[in-house]
Amino acid sequence: MLINHTRIMKYLLYVTIVLSLFSCKKETVETYQGKDGVSFFAYTDQQLHTTAVRSYSFAFQKTVKTRDTMYIPLRLTGKLSDKPRTVLLKTAAGTTATAGVDFELKEVTIPPGVYIFNYPLVLINSVGMASHVYRIVLEPAETKDFTLGTLGQTPATTANLRTEENFRYLKIDVSSMYVRPAYWDILDEDFGEFSAVKYKFMVKVLGITDFSLDSIGSDGLLNFPVTLRNALADYEAANGPLLDENGQEISFP
Repeated sequence: MLINHTRIMKYLLYVTIVLSLFSCKKETVETYQGKDGVSFFAYTDQQLHTTAVRSYSFAFQKTVKTRDTMYIPLRLTGKLSDKPRTVLLKTAAGTTATAGVDFELKEVTIPPGVYIFNYPLVLINSVGMASHVYRIVLEPAETKDFTLGTLGQTPATTANLRTEENFRYLKIDVSSMYVRPAYWDILDEDFGEFSAVKYKFMVKVLGITDFSLDSIGSDGLLNFPVTLRNALADYEAANGPLLDENGQEISFP
């Protein structure tokens, strides 16, 4: 009887171990469900979150362009993949530009292991842009690989010192006119009042065409006005005051 009792106890112990292993395996397999996501991404200090508008004008480029590419930062949420996957943007309510005429949206393949990347938005210098500012409102489109990703703010940490934004919609104004860029609101104090002549002077002196904060950074915001004041002083010494399109004398704070 002692032998039978021992065998029974061993058998019960064996069954318990097998059931435990099976239970653990089942839980591991079912830890994730659903598609991975994609959303627009920016650091809060870049002013690219959902309440901001990005601007582009073909008039402000150093050379005449019929097409150009604006790169849109996106973030993936979910699992990283060891295979290429596809991302696509689509237009949302509020868009006044025409796809295929003013811009192009294409499905883009992203490489394995990527979680932050730039989507290439193709802008076209259409005839209508000479007299109109067109707005493009973008949002991520669902593909075989992605749905809409996580939205909201990720606070700064000791590892990442900048607060992050993940958002659904991005607004872009595009034209070929000398119009005040939407981002100029945060440049007024450092560069002064906007004018087309001032902007062209800045492009000529500094050799860049995008003066948004995310492009020039805090160093540019600090140093570029000094460079421009010196260049303007040289111009005025040789030619007299530089006047804008309204006959007002140009200056930098």
